[in-house]
Order: sequence, then structure tokens, then C-alpha cells
Amino acid sequence: MDTRRVFTTIDTHTAGGPTRIITSGLPVLPGATVRERLEWFKGHLDPIRKLLLNEPRGHRDMYGAVLTPATDPAADLGVFFATAGGYLPTCVHSSIGVAVALLETGALSVTGSRRELCFETPSGLVALEPRREAGHPTAIALKTQPAFVQQADASLDAPSRRLAVDLVFAGVFFVLIDATRNGLDLGKERLPELIVLGQHVLAEANRGFTPSHPEQPNAGPFALALFYQRTGDRAVRDVVIGRTGAVDRSPCGAGSGALAVLLRARGELGIGDEITIEGVIGTRFVARVLEDTTVGGLAAGRPEISGTACITGFHQFVLDVNDPLQEGFLL
Repeated sequence: MDTRRVFTTIDTHTAGGPTRIITSGLPVLPGATVRERLEWFKGHLDPIRKLLLNEPRGHRDMYGAVLTPATDPAADLGVFFATAGGYLPTCVHSSIGVAVALLETGALSVTGSRRELCFETPSGLVALEPRREAGHPTAIALKTQPAFVQQADASLDAPSRRLAVDLVFAGVFFVLIDATRNGLDLGKERLPELIVLGQHVLAEANRGFTPSHPEQPNAGPFALALFYQRTGDRAVRDVVIGRTGAVDRSPCGAGSGALAVLLRARGELGIGDEITIEGVIGTRFVARVLEDTTVGGLAAGRPEISGTACITGFHQFVLDVNDPLQEGFLL
């Protein structure tokens, strides 16, 4: 075997959401900020993303995390995120996976009076508080950047119906769809239909609305469709679909924050009140709004999302020069 490149990874799942954390095999990434390093990676190393996240090593719904030294002295490390379909400036479930992987392997620690880790992402600093028992993290509580409702009670066309939707920014732009209000069924047997509908919703949202972030002009487009259904006073089930048709196995961390901020804006959730979000496979995150704030003069809230992650494997992946599928494939 003529091996050109070798990559090592730690793989995790956070409430079912996979993350492949690249720990070696990459060159030093140039750039004065983590965002600049993401852009450099995208322009120069995108075949590595495809190699590690596409089939046959990954799959359509695979996520990845790229570690890099922090440029902000307040941060423990820098990190940005990728999927089989592209790149993300932030990802809650993958951030939780990175935190657990590095805590469990001893690469990072929280000792003495220090209670939190700090990650520098392209979307800003993210604080993560490990909650531990017997020396191991039982959950990670992640405080995101402020989130806000861009437009409540919007509507868009869908096949054979018009949907009432809410447009929310929580790290990325979401289209939130109340299943009960719109007469939708979120049962697992409906997943193929929801995938098609979610892609349609995102395409229509990007045609009909302009993602608007007062401080991040390039924060768009609308990237995720989140279908949700209230199952109790402070309990929700959701199904989250990406633009490529990917289904989030977890309840979606950023989406959980988006839901909490929407309910807060409606007056249905108080500061510190917890809401439990159950995803498509039955796993759960807990979300709350820690404080009201503003983003560029817009009313906003700062969400916290708590969830658990586990290491699933330590891997070495190789690039064989004779491999005819050096960037993998997606079906």
C-alpha cells in the first residue's frame, strides 16, 4: 500500500449526533483568526473534509471538528466544524463532543476554582461547563452566543399548503415550523416526507427572505429547518433537516437554543426556565435562556444547552494513492 497521508481522529456521539475530531495529519493552518483558518481550510484542504466525512469512511450525516490554536487569550483552543455537505461556524453537539473527548483523554482539564472551558469558534467564544461525577463529565452545559428572532409569524409556500414559520438566528439561521399549528406529523415513519419538506422549506426561505444579522453580514443562509411539537408544558419533540437532506440524530443543540429563545420572545419561557428537547431517536437536550440581551439593537437571549457525549473510537485513516475514491462519495 502506497500511503500518502495518515489522519488520526477521536470519534464521539452527542445524544446520537456524530463528530469526527481530527487530532493529527493536518498542516498548520494560516490565519489571524479561527474564521480565517476555516476559510483557508475550505479553499486548500476541502478534499480532506470529503475524505474523512464522506462514504466509505463517513456518511451523509457525518460531522467533523478541526482543532487549531486559539487566537484569543481567553480561549483554551480554537475549533471549527464541517459536515459531509460543507462547513459550519458553530455546532453545539460537536462542541460538546470535543469537550468530552479532550477532558476524557486529559488534553484539557478543569481544576481548582476554574469551572469552564472556553472555545474560540468562527462565531465567537463559547463557554462550556462540565458537570462531573466520579471524575467523569456526565453532561456539558454550553453557553452560546446570543440568539434572536429575525421574524415571527412569517409564512412560505410548501407543496399543497402554506406554512406558518418563525425565522431565528442561533449560531446559524433556522426556519422553525410548529408541527401542530401546521398539521404535520413528526412520527419516524414520516421522516422521508419531512426530509423533502425540510429541503423545500429552506429553499423557499432563502428565495423569499434575506437572513439578517446586524453584526455578521455573512451569517446566512437559512441552513436548518426545525420541525417541532409541544409534548408537555416544557417539553418538545423535534426533527431537524439540513439543506442537503441530512437529518440531525441529536435534538440539535443550536436548534434547542433557537426554540428556547423563540419561546422566551413569546413570553412562554422565563429566564432560567428549562425546556427538554427530544430528538428523532429519543435522546434529549435541556435548554434555557440565561439572560435577555441585545444584538445590534435587536432583542435577543443567551441560550444554554446541556447534553452528554461519549467517545466511540480512536481511528487512523489513510489516503492510499491508488484509491480511486480519494474524496469519497455520497449517495
